[in-house]
Amino acid sequence: MTPLVLALLAAEPTFCDERPTNEPPASRGRPAHGRVEGALALAESSSVRVLPKRHKSRCLNWGTPRLVAALARAGRDVQKRVEGSPPLGVGNIGRARGGSLVPYSKSHQAGRDCDLAFYALDASGPVAVDDLEHYDAMLRGREGALRFDVARNWALVASLLSDERIELEWLFVSDELKAALLAHATRIKAAPGVIDAAREKLHQPSDAPPHDDHFHLRLRCTPAERAADCVD
Repeated sequence: MTPLVLALLAAEPTFCDERPTNEPPASRGRPAHGRVEGALALAESSSVRVLPKRHKSRCLNWGTPRLVAALARAGRDVQKRVEGSPPLGVGNIGRARGGSLVPYSKSHQAGRDCDLAFYALDASGPVAVDDLEHYDAMLRGREGALRFDVARNWALVASLLSDERIELEWLFVSDELKAALLAHATRIKAAPGVIDAAREKLHQPSDAPPHDDHFHLRLRCTPAERAADCVD
């Protein structure tokens, strides 16, 4: 990397000195104004990893145990569904006790949000990406070397939607990539119920960039959290 890039990375705020509370695990408040109790750090493995180029140094790999476990399951499931899949790439989750992630995001504060890199292909096949990559309507990466891996990205969507231990509120993604995912699901004759759920949960946000460089996963509060002070 150039000296300028290294200087910019060094200037990014990090949260590596923070530690979770000792309270029972729970998401509190709203995604954009909340906190998390008893957070768990994502443990990297052969099926899931924190993106190394920018995100790992931020130490924003904390979420509710429910979210962190779901990411590990999803990474393993994609590898079972599609042979040769690289690890699921994870961007920002949140701070060890939740709260503001400025300048990175206005949400991710309550332990229920996570940014997921898209699975990608290069000229040789599937590749483990090191950072988020923008894709256009033709599924081409901005730099031209990568393509949006529609089969593996659909496998990820289907896995998350089919996981009975969580309930998705949203899976934010651009309208163009949503259309490609739904077209693929129809072409491979995916379960109609999963396609219907994807049509509902895949959503381009109206108050943020279109999310053509990552999925933004958000879980709903559990009934117990909602009975306290968690707000979907």
